Amino acid sequence: WGELVALGPECKGVEGMYLNAGSMAGAGGSTQPVSLMAVLNFPGEAKTVSLNTNTRRVDQNGDTFITLQVVADGDTTVLREREGCFCVKQTLVCTQISEQYWSIPNFGLGGSQSNAYFAISRDRTLIAKLQNYHADVVLGVPIFGMKEPWVRFKNADQSELPHPR
Repeated sequence: WGELVALGPECKGVEGMYLNAGSMAGAGGSTQPVSLMAVLNFPGEAKTVSLNTNTRRVDQNGDTFITLQVVADGDTTVLREREGCFCVKQTLVCTQISEQYWSIPNFGLGGSQSNAYFAISRDRTLIAKLQNYHADVVLGVPIFGMKEPWVRFKNADQSELPHPR
């Protein structure tokens, strides 16, 4: 998928327009479709998704607390913001993208959470490592699971370029 490059201070390197339709790497080299809007847990379909970072504050280590601004198909009237994002060592981390908890008295309890770690490849493709995990306790037995698939979304500005033959 290409060599990853640093996102720079405050992860400004992630800013740009990407195709909403991406691909998720599966076992054995297979791929399946995935949408950037779904990864960010926002409803709606779009052809393109624009990402911008909004710096909230910078800590003493140089890590940044940000919100990720998301605009579908260039319609700025429907700006969405993903809270819980950080720029840590020039990697964009969005935590608690989705959370679910459950409890049934005398039976069990549990929860799940999704996080995403974003980077850019040298060809401006958006690469994300998704972290989906769950922890449950059923009849006193702990159960833990985690999936960490990788996804990519092409840069929309470059998707219109003709491919060399």
